[in-house]
Amino acid sequence: MFTKENKEVTYVTLSVNVLLLIITSLKYSLLYARGGDWYEAYDDCQVIRTLDIPWSHNDPHCLSAHIIVKPPVAVDPEENEKQQQCLTNLIGHDLEKEASDRLGELTFTRRKLASARKQELKKRDDKLYATEPWITHTALPEELQEWRNRDFPVTFHYMSRISFSIKADLSTTPELLLKVFERVMNDRGIKYDGPDNLVLKVAGREEFLSGDYALNDFLWVRQCLKTNQELHLFVVPVSQLPSEAVKFVDWPLVDGFSGQFSSHNDLSLKGKDLDDIFMISLWDCNRNFRVKLLGFDIPQLPSKCPQSVYVEASILHGNKVLSSVSSIPKPFSDEVLWNEWLDFDVLLRDLPRGAKLGLTINESPGDMSAATKVPSPSSNKTIDLLKGRGKVLYFVNLLLIDHRSVLSQGPYTLHMWSHPGLDDEAITYQADKLSTATNPDIADSMAISFLLDRYSFPVVVPNTVTNSECSNSRERETHDSHVPPPLPIKRYSLPANSLTDNPCLRRFREESVRYASSLPQYLRNVDWMNRNSVEDVHWLLGYWQPEELDVTVALELLSMDFADEFVRRLAVKRLESLSNDDVLKYLLQLVQILKVEPYHDSFLARYLIQRALRSKRIGHFFFWYVRSEVAGCPYFRQRMAVILEAYLLGCGQAMLDSFTQQVQAVEALQEVAVIIKNLYPDKTNLDSTTPFRLQELLRDSNLPNEFLLPFDPRIKCGRILLDKCKVMASKKKPLWLEFSPMPSPTSATPVGIIFKEGDDLRQDMLVIQALVLMDSIWKEKSLDLNLVPYGCISTGHNIGMIEIVRNATTIAAVQRSQGGATGAFKNNALFEWLKSKCPLQEIHFKNVDRFVNSCAGYCVATYVLGIGDRHNDNIMIREDGNLFHIDFGHILGNRKYFLGVKRERAPFVLTPDFLYVMGRVDGRNSLYFQRFRDTCTEAYLSLRSHSRLLVTLFSLMLLTGIPELSAAEDMRYLRVALQEEQNEADAREHFLQQISECEKLGWTVQANFWIHMMGGIK
Repeated sequence: MFTKENKEVTYVTLSVNVLLLIITSLKYSLLYARGGDWYEAYDDCQVIRTLDIPWSHNDPHCLSAHIIVKPPVAVDPEENEKQQQCLTNLIGHDLEKEASDRLGELTFTRRKLASARKQELKKRDDKLYATEPWITHTALPEELQEWRNRDFPVTFHYMSRISFSIKADLSTTPELLLKVFERVMNDRGIKYDGPDNLVLKVAGREEFLSGDYALNDFLWVRQCLKTNQELHLFVVPVSQLPSEAVKFVDWPLVDGFSGQFSSHNDLSLKGKDLDDIFMISLWDCNRNFRVKLLGFDIPQLPSKCPQSVYVEASILHGNKVLSSVSSIPKPFSDEVLWNEWLDFDVLLRDLPRGAKLGLTINESPGDMSAATKVPSPSSNKTIDLLKGRGKVLYFVNLLLIDHRSVLSQGPYTLHMWSHPGLDDEAITYQADKLSTATNPDIADSMAISFLLDRYSFPVVVPNTVTNSECSNSRERETHDSHVPPPLPIKRYSLPANSLTDNPCLRRFREESVRYASSLPQYLRNVDWMNRNSVEDVHWLLGYWQPEELDVTVALELLSMDFADEFVRRLAVKRLESLSNDDVLKYLLQLVQILKVEPYHDSFLARYLIQRALRSKRIGHFFFWYVRSEVAGCPYFRQRMAVILEAYLLGCGQAMLDSFTQQVQAVEALQEVAVIIKNLYPDKTNLDSTTPFRLQELLRDSNLPNEFLLPFDPRIKCGRILLDKCKVMASKKKPLWLEFSPMPSPTSATPVGIIFKEGDDLRQDMLVIQALVLMDSIWKEKSLDLNLVPYGCISTGHNIGMIEIVRNATTIAAVQRSQGGATGAFKNNALFEWLKSKCPLQEIHFKNVDRFVNSCAGYCVATYVLGIGDRHNDNIMIREDGNLFHIDFGHILGNRKYFLGVKRERAPFVLTPDFLYVMGRVDGRNSLYFQRFRDTCTEAYLSLRSHSRLLVTLFSLMLLTGIPELSAAEDMRYLRVALQEEQNEADAREHFLQQISECEKLGWTVQANFWIHMMGGIK
């Protein structure tokens, strides 16, 4: 029945019998209301009854739904173009050029992710979002405990009208501080905005004091305590904060169940007339999967052509090869035709969602007379195509079940990626199994053509077996709509309270929780091609409470070993309860894990977008982590770009303006860095004119007047201080840059960064992240080892920034100051230098304490992480005795060689001059050295109890393609270093032996230091 209300909108009441209404016109949209929001029926494969539409029962003989047919909302073309240009600039990639296919995965994902974004924005409080505090939950360090009995000076500054100081207790909250401010202002008769409209901002920093936290919980307050400085706070009206408004025009919501079809029973062909069929259930397809290989062509032959090649077709699930078939070999030329069917021993009905067809062109080892069928490996065995298959020349993958749960059919021509050789730049780990992107270089890339079986109707994966399960699933999802619904296959229908009423099930659940740590190993042995086994697993996981999983297990379940969406959703739900601090702790890995997801739109993608929209701290680092992958990883560029776009559309105007400034700064500095490298290609050819040339380039660059530091959004850089900038004399010509700080009542130190072009800083980021994690583990045990996890971030492909640590010098510089090059052999050089920096005996003892603690921390950390290339130019010390390491180019036991000889033989750096500071002279014992040994073993044993987390975090970073973290075998070093197989007593003795070994080999380290100083080896 049609009723026209006006010229623009038509209201239609449709019976459930109208099954074949398909959206075919781009001129109109079909909208329906649900839960106070309007949703668009977007998927052409959907019919009315597969949408989640509220049905009415006005007619006892049929169900009715209310749908609006409406033209799309008119958008100002000029405004739309401006919005797209802004997004393209920030993302570093133009998605509009790739978004021509309305139902393609890119456009479909953009529409789907709008739902998660809008739901998060509905809940967001702009004031809390803008003033999120930087806090810590660790106990106050022992060295700061004295402040608990002292008053802490706090100075308020209000709009240049008044400044006054008070003494506050460390337990004081921001709310109490504002009440004190209110009382003073009232006493002095000064008008001001009410306390509810004021916030406390740290002077000279983009950092706020907010929330129900004590002063000693704020990171900046602890820094003030350490440096014995006052806390200066600007009292800022909320109205003066940058606007957090979302100004972008967003898309209408898309039904969260688009791409999710009705039950198997509903789609079954049994008993249906042809007119009643609108889709076919994949579970009714009992024929084998097959591919008709037509051939390939390449516009230009490579410089080195193989004699003959064959095509290997594989069914992939995550990183696993489920089945594989090869063609007959043929001579290689610019066009090769096969026109043959490749048959798999795999039923179509058994294909899991997320399965891919992997195609590789391989160099033939010799003539083969017939098609060879490769035995299917067990489902839990991973074949490493990157290392074990050196003869792979080209690769490409196709999703067999696409993002809408529809089986791929018909002809395809896909543009393939060249597989790099061993000497080429490292490929992203297992991209040839995980990526479904095709080569965008259509004109010059290899193109392979093939044919899949065609059907008269769309073949879809049902979301349940029966209608009742489908409705129950949707009812549950209404309360958890920020992620797409799962695809559970329920074999058993159990009442909601059956777990508590049934003793057997209750016992089963208790036992499951007890062995939760073994869940990953159990799931690795599941045959994901056996649908009955998969049903059992889904049923089991359906009754598993996410909070019963350890975070480490959840992270492991998100690895490339587990492609099943139900498993991955359980893991993501466990992460939902993490604090912002914990999300930041694992964010580096979580962004990499996005590469594992079968589809752009995933539970993890939605989770990360929503957490980034909820917290500016998370959002800032999420932006740079994802943007770096857009720039450097072509295999997942579109996925990363569409996820980053989904975040940027909701992050707010203040964040957009900040990101625009940061991107402008990075691009300007990169341009300068490239010119400098071209001007001075050799390591040693810097001359007296270099600083002036650098200053000239910086002066003419497009640097913004101010920008937040990508590695620390609490710090804002002002104008560049040209006279303090220099080019550093190393191979990649990093730039030492200094900027004026933001205005502050106290004298502030310039902001210093090292800008590097040509180095992949993601390995340094991983090590620094590990140091932060170790620091938090130790602080939970009240063990503060004074680590210095300085700021470091990759801002693009082989470009990034590193924080300059102030009041620090290299050990090499210390040794030169105490005896020139021979200072490397002067055992008391470091001791004398420390004494010269703190003549007062009491302060000197404190500095030695700090040296002992920091030396112990870095000895344990560098040993566990296998950090190599340790020389006296990448070990530094501050004037307060705090030792720390920099430049982590070699990890996991990879060492540098010189003239074929391994330069480093000691487990870690513990030289005679280090021991001399501790009073360990000529083997004599001392209290400081004994404390060093005790601290080392305590720190080492603390890390052993978290060994699974450390190994998991490093294994997830395999996806980066970092050269020294490029195979699962690289994890073996960590396991051996942490002595996972040994008991605690043996592990303690093991590390004490490493200390003894370092003492014996201390002279070799000194010799390396001397060689480094004499020859400048880096």
